[in-house]
Amino acid sequence: VTMFVEFFRKHNLRETMDDVQAFFDGMGTQFANVVTLVVAGEIFAKGLTTIGTVDAVIRGAEHSGLGGIGVMIIMALVIAICAIVMGSGNAPFMSFASLIPNIAAGLHVPAVVMIMPMHFATTLARAVSPITAVVVVTSGIAGVSPFAVVKRTAIPMAVGFVVNMIATITLFY
Repeated sequence: VTMFVEFFRKHNLRETMDDVQAFFDGMGTQFANVVTLVVAGEIFAKGLTTIGTVDAVIRGAEHSGLGGIGVMIIMALVIAICAIVMGSGNAPFMSFASLIPNIAAGLHVPAVVMIMPMHFATTLARAVSPITAVVVVTSGIAGVSPFAVVKRTAIPMAVGFVVNMIATITLFY
């Protein structure tokens, strides 16, 4: 639709098609960046699981004696750090989320009470990763370093993390 509107505006098919080509070239470049980052994040998450890092973190949390609230906060922090390092919220969430029902049952806490804050934590932390697709694309379009974007998002995301924990503890514990 936009191509037709642009053609009627310019009355020049060649110029309109050049503009459309530039649009698709830009989209393709950004898509390649996104796919590369997602694949790298998934491979990293699989590597963490394979070498036993995930299991070690889970065992440490279970045996810490902190109870449901402490384990929830620790798991949310761990998964947030993984999201920042991996540049993906989905990869660390999928790695950890399936393990939570067993931990929650051992702590006599509903699994959803532990899983939801973890999910929110990965979503918030993703915006603080300089390698996440949205930060790479945004910084590329704006012509600034990904670290400049991360500096702008770090404080609001940290506040969001704290609010997430306080709300979960207040409403569900």
